[in-house]
Amino acid sequence: AQVACAWRSRPPASMAPSRSAGGMGAARWRLLAALVAAASPCLGQVHANAASAGGSFASGLFEAARPLAEDSLKGRFISEMVAGTLPKAAFDYYLRQDNLYLTKYARAFAVLGAKSDNTDELVWLLNASVGFLHEHGPGHNRHVDDQTFEREASATTLAYTSFFLQATWGEEAIIGYASVLPCQHLYDWLFATINTTRDIAPENPYKEFIRQYADPGVHRTTLELEAFLDRYAQHGLSEEVAARAQYHYDSGMKYEAQFFEEALHHSGGGGGDGGGGG
Repeated sequence: AQVACAWRSRPPASMAPSRSAGGMGAARWRLLAALVAAASPCLGQVHANAASAGGSFASGLFEAARPLAEDSLKGRFISEMVAGTLPKAAFDYYLRQDNLYLTKYARAFAVLGAKSDNTDELVWLLNASVGFLHEHGPGHNRHVDDQTFEREASATTLAYTSFFLQATWGEEAIIGYASVLPCQHLYDWLFATINTTRDIAPENPYKEFIRQYADPGVHRTTLELEAFLDRYAQHGLSEEVAARAQYHYDSGMKYEAQFFEEALHHSGGGGGDGGGGG
């Protein structure tokens, strides 16, 4: 799903069913922390390296999840987009699901804003929320209500949005931010990487779409969003909270890869001529 170009609903589990792993008790989260540490023995070192290199907790989350981000970069959807051979039906399906996704992503930012004690954070998040809602044009999501979403959203869109809305509604701010940041940071990193390392043919129908998300303004949005997360993290984090944040970040990256690939399967997934990019 997409990040903010100019920038990038569900209630908590007690009020609505969730497809996320939210609602774990403290004992289960301690177990998760131990499992994350065992499966990723270098995780603490990744965060330490990020800090020593002038990075932050937020940038450390991305560095630890970079192999998952690579899955999107190397996946068939993005590879065909870069080559200009992505079927138009696949892109159209992706774009429709992304519009549905953004109606919930915008709400997640509004929830984070409403829960914030800082006015600057509130103002930024609410402005970002409106920007995400109208990312593909002011008229795209005007008539998307809950019934439309439930009827048209794919399994991945439903699962992904339920996951981060559960986190933003029901978890502390650090976990909420860790659940929405993968979308923003992935598109920032993904299209900037493509723009600097790949040759995009002038006739590629997705050229403008790629350039849109490779714009430096997308990176500025990532940095601002990460700064809010780091402001919470600077007060100190337990290993349990750090593990939960990484779990949510990693899960978001996995959903992103699924989101891209699902478009190929639901559009027939075959070859054919590349379509006109949006």
